[in-house]
Amino acid sequence: MSDFENLDFLEDDGTAKSGNRNKKNEELQKILKLEEEAKKNFDAENIEEIINFYFENCEYDKALSYVNVLLDIYPYSTDAWHKKALILDSLGKFDEAIEFFDKAILLDPTDSEIYINKGIALDNSEECEKALCCFQKALELDPENIDALFNMGLTLEKMEKFTEAADCFLNVLKTDPLHKDAYYELGYCYDFLDMLKESIEAYDKHLNYSPMNYTAWYNRGIVLNRMGRYLKAIESYEMCLALRKNFSSAWYNCGNAYASLGRLHKAIEYYENALAFKKSDHFSLHNIGNAYEELHEYEKAIEYFTRAIKVDSHNYETYYGRGNCYFCIKNYEKAIEDFNSALILCKDYSEIWYLKADAEHALGKLKESVKSYEMVVKLDESNFDAWYDYGCALLDIKSYQKALEAFDNALKNNPGWAEPYYEKSKIYFLTEEIEKGIEMIEKAFELNPKERFNYDFKSDWKKVLEFLIHR
Repeated sequence: MSDFENLDFLEDDGTAKSGNRNKKNEELQKILKLEEEAKKNFDAENIEEIINFYFENCEYDKALSYVNVLLDIYPYSTDAWHKKALILDSLGKFDEAIEFFDKAILLDPTDSEIYINKGIALDNSEECEKALCCFQKALELDPENIDALFNMGLTLEKMEKFTEAADCFLNVLKTDPLHKDAYYELGYCYDFLDMLKESIEAYDKHLNYSPMNYTAWYNRGIVLNRMGRYLKAIESYEMCLALRKNFSSAWYNCGNAYASLGRLHKAIEYYENALAFKKSDHFSLHNIGNAYEELHEYEKAIEYFTRAIKVDSHNYETYYGRGNCYFCIKNYEKAIEDFNSALILCKDYSEIWYLKADAEHALGKLKESVKSYEMVVKLDESNFDAWYDYGCALLDIKSYQKALEAFDNALKNNPGWAEPYYEKSKIYFLTEEIEKGIEMIEKAFELNPKERFNYDFKSDWKKVLEFLIHR
């Protein structure tokens, strides 16, 4: 959505600030004189000037008190009712504002500006459909009204009707090709519509007219990141940060771009900067953990994952990440604790079950590992590695028939793989089905001829069994 901060004006020294301050003081002195005169002699023009001054300077309560004075004298003034509605809208009193917009409309039903401002108040109060009706009425009165079209686009955007919103902004630009905010909103809509190239073009047009809008540089970076143009995304984030150093989201997303390029130390630096401005940022803490994990610095990764969990204990990915680190340093008990915590939050993620099964198997908790492997293959039936490991776990607990079925499923999903045949051969030898055992080892050798050796099973059966046991 639009960033309505005035970002185009940079002061090189204190001269401009001083000049503005002097001008404001002069205006205030003038208004104070008008207020003194108003106490003695009522003058509608003076009162309107006072109202406008306080309204423009966001002193809405003072503006409201004077507009009420004006309405006491001129109860049929469309402008006064309209101004009162605008003040109430600025105070966040949207229902009251709408009531007074309606009074203004009763007095002048042909003023498109009142319909537009009523539409904005309705949008503010989340009555988007009614807001659209007001903007439509304004367009019926004035078909090329840019404000009506633009605000209609903003409301459609809020309703996530991005195609219709984009059409509104395009119509604005047909009438006013220099409308910088329409380009900004168009870039926002195209991003959501996955029209990424067009989104960049729109943001570039906006930045031609408003190069100091840090949110436009930031949004442009997000789109470039989605396009996989990470270096260009980094340039855009850097421009944003040059304009707004304390923008933690820009530091974070720039870190993500560096991580995508494999520049993990740089990514960590940027995540740390994000944390400097937002200390409780779970995402930055989590991603620093991820980066250290990729760098195989598991102790540091565990430290950051732990900090992330203290901030947000409901993110299964953080438990999974920390559990993986514990697994890598062979602290299987703690790894299992984290995997169990992750599974409470997300029980359908097969990778968590898989690592949990491996950790249980490493600890000799064979029955538990079998149950975990079983969950993996239920969730991911085409995972031939999981079927193979499931079969090996079943073999360890002497559940031979189920193990054979598991190895068959591994071969079903990866027919050119020799390992399941070796395992099936072991089972057949263990169950004294010698011919089937020889058949399986021969199939394995066909797929893996480099391991073949000459044997006569009757005389070399020990050699064959040792080969199967130690491979």
